[in-house]
Amino acid sequence: MKRNGYLRHMVLSMGTNVAMLVLRLMRNVLLARILGPSERGVFALLNTLPDLISAFTSGGLNTALGYQAAKQRNMGLLLTQVLVYGCLLATLLTLLCIVLARELGTHLEATEQLGLLVWLLLAAVPLSVLKVALLTLHNASGATGTYNALRLLESLVPLLLFAGLFFMWRDNALDAAVISWLCGLGLFASLGLYWLGRDHHIALRWDRNGQRELLSYSAKSHPDVLFRQAMLRGDYLLISAMLGSAQLGHYAMATAAAELLFIVPEAVTTPLMKRLLQQEKEMSRLTPLALRLTSTIMFLACLSMAVIGEWLIVTLFGAEYQAAYPALLGLLPGLLGMSHVSILRLDLLGKQRPGSVSWIMGIGAVMNLVLSLLLIPHYGILGAAISSSVAYFSVAVMMLTLYCRLSGVSVWSTLVILPSDVRPLLQMLQRGAA
Repeated sequence: MKRNGYLRHMVLSMGTNVAMLVLRLMRNVLLARILGPSERGVFALLNTLPDLISAFTSGGLNTALGYQAAKQRNMGLLLTQVLVYGCLLATLLTLLCIVLARELGTHLEATEQLGLLVWLLLAAVPLSVLKVALLTLHNASGATGTYNALRLLESLVPLLLFAGLFFMWRDNALDAAVISWLCGLGLFASLGLYWLGRDHHIALRWDRNGQRELLSYSAKSHPDVLFRQAMLRGDYLLISAMLGSAQLGHYAMATAAAELLFIVPEAVTTPLMKRLLQQEKEMSRLTPLALRLTSTIMFLACLSMAVIGEWLIVTLFGAEYQAAYPALLGLLPGLLGMSHVSILRLDLLGKQRPGSVSWIMGIGAVMNLVLSLLLIPHYGILGAAISSSVAYFSVAVMMLTLYCRLSGVSVWSTLVILPSDVRPLLQMLQRGAA
């Protein structure tokens, strides 16, 4: 893949992610202003649980799927693994968690907040597993256009459904949000399967050798994904348990505002995923280029968000969410580090280092948990943000150190865009505008 070809795909992915940013922002504005901090916190908790539950049952599965799809393995075999080791196991664990929570955790505030809504996880968890798996299969197999279309639908459909349902059920805003979320997952899974079947033969099949190979890679990668989810969303559970749903609602808005900046690393990694996992020869130049572009743009984006963040939160979400701004500031340094992680992780997996990635993520998850337990009681959601930021940045430093040692690349060549990068990027933009 030539450098200009990569830049063209990156620009297209950036356009897709900008559109997604607008759609997500519109949905977050509606949810924040209609639900209020308390119900917004409940909805955030409900959205977080499928990711955490599926990480326990099939955390390494998507990493293995991406690796196998990039190697052009049979899609029917890979889809079978998703349904059995992803959807089925996640559903069984969800049922067990619900029963235990209702029997033994009745005193927990999170259980009281969710109430009967917790049973909807039996549908949400397997659909979430299937959604992530389909995105991985499309992107890793090189179907970047389909992947981008699915991501747009992922953002658009829940927004339209929520607006329509709230118009009909103004007194049941939380129910409208939950139903629109579930219906969006169902439609996404249906279209993702249809488009996968259009491009590949997806008849379900069982193969013992293929199964062992995939499960072996999945087992090595499982701690990586489990620790990553714990690091990224474990703070939601701690805040819900220690501070309550209203504070979780404020923190959810801080993370929603901060994670809007992830359009940059997502645009960079989308066209690179297949090649990072295959470790083509061009990656010795493309990976440092991707890191330089991402870090430079993300640094400027984080500075801009620090300046306008409070105004953005108050203007879009309402004055009642102003308390989220300090947490937003606390998250920004960590997001700068995580923008590197999104690229480095795939490169290290392509270099057959899933175990090293898992160890690094595990250190980050433990660090985040310990710091959160120490800081949240004293500093509230700001303490959670600082804990996450320190953990994110530490993971980035460890991964970058390992990547530079394996690749023989200097750290400085991954940090700031170089003059030699500007000319081909401008040429690509000019050709795209012509």
